[in-house]
Amino acid sequence: MNLIVLVFVLAAVLLLGGSVWLFSQAREKEQEADLKLRLRVSGSDEAAIAQGSTAIRNPLLRSICHLFWRTGSDIRPGAVIRLLLIIAASALLLGLMIGPLYTVPLVGVFLLLFYMVLVQKAVWRRRKIVDQLPSYLENVIRVLAAGNTLDEALSQAAREAPNPIQPLFTSISRQVRLGALLEQVLSEAGDIHRLRDLKVMAMAASINRKYGGSMRGVLKSLIVLIRQRASAAQELRALTAETRFSAKMLAGINILLFGYMYWSNPRYYEKMLADPKGGLLLIGSGTMLFLGFIALWWMLKGIDEGDS
Repeated sequence: MNLIVLVFVLAAVLLLGGSVWLFSQAREKEQEADLKLRLRVSGSDEAAIAQGSTAIRNPLLRSICHLFWRTGSDIRPGAVIRLLLIIAASALLLGLMIGPLYTVPLVGVFLLLFYMVLVQKAVWRRRKIVDQLPSYLENVIRVLAAGNTLDEALSQAAREAPNPIQPLFTSISRQVRLGALLEQVLSEAGDIHRLRDLKVMAMAASINRKYGGSMRGVLKSLIVLIRQRASAAQELRALTAETRFSAKMLAGINILLFGYMYWSNPRYYEKMLADPKGGLLLIGSGTMLFLGFIALWWMLKGIDEGDS
């Protein structure tokens, strides 16, 4: 009877996921059609227009897409929905095979580890962008000195920039060519990639568009600010090096100790797993250990985000 109920639940979840996917595909096609209609006069190709459509109404889907985009991935919302459906179906099938008691913590640990990997990759990429930004802005200033506009300067400087700053500003230039305002695109990119410097550039571009003035002075001041902040961040990392090393040791020593105990006496844990109470105790202790690991990682993540 329980198997039949689980099969019906699995079918219901798959149908619900399919309906959500179809609805999102319909909304995405509608947005692309509106964008094509508004930008048809620009003579741009349909592929570029479709790629420029990044408005996502669902807040959960938008946050997941932004997380992937911060890592440098160019994943589309439809692919994210399919990935979520695959994870949900896999979790239900795993629950049918080993039971929900073990499925929930396993899936939770997998999702948390996957999230941590994505966040850490996004932090590393953002730090690299911030390190490359002063040199990029210096190239922008040189192009501006030749009499070009700000959007042209950003586009030309992006051609010679290294990764990961090149695809970021290439995407910004492409959206500007499709008809979007430069300050709006910079502000959205700053929100997505959590780069405060892009929001400063957006504010300066907006003021420059409305009231005029030279952008070179603003960009020079921004370069000085970025370099001063990078110097302060290096000093902060030097002052917190001992604390961060202690946190990593505390996180790793428990896992190594558990591995050694299981390797030296595996029958002890097999007996505990055979007993229902012993299994619950192991799951509870593993959950608390993992929550402590998450807390330490979150504090280290705060230091890394403070650098940029």
